[in-house]
Parts: sequence; C-alpha cells; structure tokens
Amino acid sequence: MSTEAISKITEPIRVLASFSDKTIKVHFFNWRDRIYKVESMNLFHIEKDGDTKRYHFAVSAADNSYQISYDPTTLHWQLEEAMEL
Repeated sequence: MSTEAISKITEPIRVLASFSDKTIKVHFFNWRDRIYKVESMNLFHIEKDGDTKRYHFAVSAADNSYQISYDPTTLHWQLEEAMEL
C-alpha cells in the first residue's frame, strides 16, 4: 500500500546550481529555512511560451521527491510540489 503524499507548494526557494553550455545541475535548495541536498536529478523539461522558457526539474532530496522550476528571465527558483514517500 502506497503512503505517498503529494503537496502543491508554489513557494520561492533559494538554489545552489551549476550551469554549463547545455545543462543545469541543482546541488542544494533552501526552503523554509531548511537546506536540502539534492541526491539525484530524475527528470528535466523545458516549458516554452513564445520566447519565454521555464525549466522544470524533478529531484530527490532527504528521501523525498520535489518538483522545482527556474525562470531565466527573472532568475527566480520556485518549489512547485513535494512528494513525501
């Protein structure tokens, strides 16, 4: 029996990430004054709306899964959803 709980969050977060020519790697994020070390990046996709892009990441940290996004126009990161396993 599954005990997963998915929560929609939509809150700003602070992120430590590295950028190379074609990739973004998320290392840590800070949410509600707690630092989460990203153990793995599971999925990635780019959402396009005209010339605007938004980058979406599914990451694992602290034995849970999180959906985070990055807006390169504003340079803001956001926690979209958390899944407690």
